[in-house]
Amino acid sequence: MVRRLVTRARLRAIAPWAGLSALFVVTSVLVGLFGFANDSERVTIGAHAATVSPTFDGHATLDLGAVLPRLRIPADTPAGIGVNIDVQETDADNLTELLTRDALIASQPDGEIGRIRQVIQQMAVDNAVAGAGTGLLVVVVVATLWTALGARRRRELWHMVHRHERRFEHRSIVVLVAMLITIASIYGPGRMRPAEVPPTQWQPLSKLLPELSFDERLKNVEVASGFSTTGGVGVIRTLVETYRKSTELYGRLKEGVGEVATQIHQPGEDETVALLVSDRHDNIGIDAFAAEVAKAGGAKVLIDAGDDTSSGQSWESFSINSLRQHFKDFKVVAVAGNHDAGGHVEDVMRKSGFTVLDSKPVEVEGIRFLGDSDPTRTGLGSADSPGEETIEEQSERLADIACRQPDDKRISTMLVHDPSSFADTAARGCATLLLSGHLHRQVGPEHRVVAGRAVTTYTNGTTGGAAYAFALGYTLRKPGEVTLITYRDGLPIGLQAVTAQPSGAVTVVPYTPLGS
Repeated sequence: MVRRLVTRARLRAIAPWAGLSALFVVTSVLVGLFGFANDSERVTIGAHAATVSPTFDGHATLDLGAVLPRLRIPADTPAGIGVNIDVQETDADNLTELLTRDALIASQPDGEIGRIRQVIQQMAVDNAVAGAGTGLLVVVVVATLWTALGARRRRELWHMVHRHERRFEHRSIVVLVAMLITIASIYGPGRMRPAEVPPTQWQPLSKLLPELSFDERLKNVEVASGFSTTGGVGVIRTLVETYRKSTELYGRLKEGVGEVATQIHQPGEDETVALLVSDRHDNIGIDAFAAEVAKAGGAKVLIDAGDDTSSGQSWESFSINSLRQHFKDFKVVAVAGNHDAGGHVEDVMRKSGFTVLDSKPVEVEGIRFLGDSDPTRTGLGSADSPGEETIEEQSERLADIACRQPDDKRISTMLVHDPSSFADTAARGCATLLLSGHLHRQVGPEHRVVAGRAVTTYTNGTTGGAAYAFALGYTLRKPGEVTLITYRDGLPIGLQAVTAQPSGAVTVVPYTPLGS
């Protein structure tokens, strides 16, 4: 006789665990989905504060308020998850300035898209964890009650319920009908009346402005029909034209890198390349060009010498978001400039995974770095205000730290914003390569030998093409420069600058070997 593998006793033993598992899954999913669908988070996007909330319509919808129309674009996300972005206050001084900012940021949206995607993913994770916690709590409570009752009491309750089943059914029907009548009295009449406001009708942006040409991204943008759209056609046309001019220039620069790629030095198998940027001053348009140069030169590290923003304000997070998105596979070493002061920019950098130098030697990709952010604070159009120390004091302090390092831990690369901050270290010969920005023009490379050790100083020109402290725009005010730095065994062996010209041309200077 074959022994039965599944017996009634075994089923009775397994049934409670199966029930608890099902209860955990159902509770976790329902609570997690409900929480996610009703979640929202206030973030800074572009030049605005905004509230981001998930939807399930498969679109990213931008609500710009009462004056401008709502816009939407397919989100291309799994499970039809979309997002609603309720755009709110800004610190822009006037509407023209605000719209110009928005159009230029929209021309290079990858950083903000990445930020929004990160927020939605975090919401999903948080609510999944909350759902799982609730499911576990429900299971623990049910299991505790089940155990506390005991088998005998559970049988008694079952027989009592079964004996009065018919009476219970009648009472349940009465209660259910009463509940339905109550719900219908509250919600029913409102649902039966026709809606006072018709559902939103959407039309392609190209239909609203048929006289303009659109790239592939704008072809997918839809505009909500209505009064605000009709009244804002002129504003929308200006935004689209600003967007088009920006994408044309920076798209031309990105393509231009491919045309000069054969002039860019290629590293050997045992060499590492870093890309140096500085003084972007909110010009996120240049980032695609910089990333293309990094790709053409085989770079793995990004070195940021500061002044990524114009005033260090919270709304300027979009500048760091753009760097993070364009260089997401890179190790990033950074300092903040005098226009980044206030702490906010450094906080966003750290949250983005950047290594922000703070006067302690660190090693990244085998390169030993030392540096610090600029101690001076300068706003947009305002005079310098001193920090906790002067530039001269910072220079002397960093030199003391660099010169205390043993020979086998010699600083390979010192990174500061203002070249005056590395003056003492260079004079004492305590670092091999000293990098900066700040001057908005290239200085060096300048070589010297101090106490038998080679020292090179180099100041990168403005990557953002900034003539002043604000460079976000659809034109370059002056050439935008990035520099490729080649390392072998953690030591710098060569430099090469690549420049984006305001005309849209790309120029490459010859590779400069560094002395050993």
